[in-house]
Amino acid sequence: MNAQTIEKVTLKALNSHQQNLAALSALTASGNTEELKIVFNACLDGGLAINEIKEALVQLYAYCGFPRSLNALGVFKTVLDERATKGIKDKEGKAIVVENTTSDKYEQGRKVLERLTQTPQKKPAPGFGEFAPRADSFLKEHLFADIFGSDVLSYSQRELVTISALAAMPGVEPQLKAHIGMGKNTGITDDQLKELTLIIDQYISRVQGNVLRKCIGEKEQPLLANDMMVRISEIEIIPEFLEQYRTILKEEAAASVNIEPGVVAIFPMFQREAPNQVRIVEIYAEKSAYEHHLATPQFKKYKETTLKMVKSLKLVDMDVLDTQTMVAIFGKLKNIKMEDKNKIPFISEFPTGNENTDFARYFIGKSYVAPLTSHKELNVPIANVTFEPGCRNNWHSHSGGQILIVVGGEGLYQERGKKPRHIRVGDIVEIGPNVEHWHGATANSWFSHLAIMCNPQANENKWLEPVSEDVYKEAN
Repeated sequence: MNAQTIEKVTLKALNSHQQNLAALSALTASGNTEELKIVFNACLDGGLAINEIKEALVQLYAYCGFPRSLNALGVFKTVLDERATKGIKDKEGKAIVVENTTSDKYEQGRKVLERLTQTPQKKPAPGFGEFAPRADSFLKEHLFADIFGSDVLSYSQRELVTISALAAMPGVEPQLKAHIGMGKNTGITDDQLKELTLIIDQYISRVQGNVLRKCIGEKEQPLLANDMMVRISEIEIIPEFLEQYRTILKEEAAASVNIEPGVVAIFPMFQREAPNQVRIVEIYAEKSAYEHHLATPQFKKYKETTLKMVKSLKLVDMDVLDTQTMVAIFGKLKNIKMEDKNKIPFISEFPTGNENTDFARYFIGKSYVAPLTSHKELNVPIANVTFEPGCRNNWHSHSGGQILIVVGGEGLYQERGKKPRHIRVGDIVEIGPNVEHWHGATANSWFSHLAIMCNPQANENKWLEPVSEDVYKEAN
């Protein structure tokens, strides 16, 4: 359960290359190949070399297994192929030398491990090395000799990769602590490790972020927001409206949970012996998420259409007794019935289309495009563009202008030098030629608009810098 809204913050101790290495390592270890595709594009756009990424993924087989490593390599190859077809030429970086010609690779690996740990390393390693000599040999000869022997990544980069991967995996705290020590010996700072917890929060979970915090002696962060809202609605429905009410309630609950990240649960139930006695468990990540929910089209529609059906209503605010168990309950529910987390909710009557991979490098978050017109002689290209919560495009302009018509959810629009606007269903935005602007979804809602390209034969896009976190946060 991701009831805690995790805000993206500007990191200062970790540079962009280190942030990207950490993100791809954590996602590889967790097996999240869908998110990996986005991060790989960000890595390449940010200047990481192809061979640096390859080397990190090869190293990760030793920490999260061949299946996860090979899956990530497969995704990376697909990303490179897609970028090549678009004419994007990414830098290769240092050459990867496969063959290690050292005569005594065990000794080579032992010395590398001594340098990383800054402690003498016996042969064989006490404990596991005496019990399973082959494991000791593989560790020294292959991992710390063959893999760490490549200079495509520095020791510090390699330890960042390892720490990030282990931080994403439950049940490996002893190894994580050991590599935190090695990372510090290679130059990784306490401030960088603190910032790494935020990356784990963002890409994996607050639970795993807290595992890393505990290992580095930092205060664990709450899994749930302090102002989280839990409420039970006790509703009596006039019997003649019961079936109609159930249909409307089911539709509103599903839309709210799917579209609004801050709505953790709207779970309707009814008494078996008295079906017109309805109980709804409502959980909101924070008070602001509840206030936003009250202003959404789906809630307003529910309220207006069911008002005559309700005989009595009582709202009972609750306090959570045990947040840890609460998180575990939602985790169990996820395991009992796996939902498609990538499923796009119903947003409008217009088709959502396919993921906007051609222009993904100009967006933060996922967007989708569905062309609506095909008759070129009409000269009026129209497409439905959909943004996931938090997604927005870069600052940009159109030499021939553009018209936006909002058809679903809630979005943001801002022109350079002007205040941002919240835009909702029915709003029309007329964008003049060469006006620099950006638009996208709010942090808490999916968003769809029709995009009408004006003067298409001479209209060209000019893509500029991404919208900063500060600008986006202020716009919300």
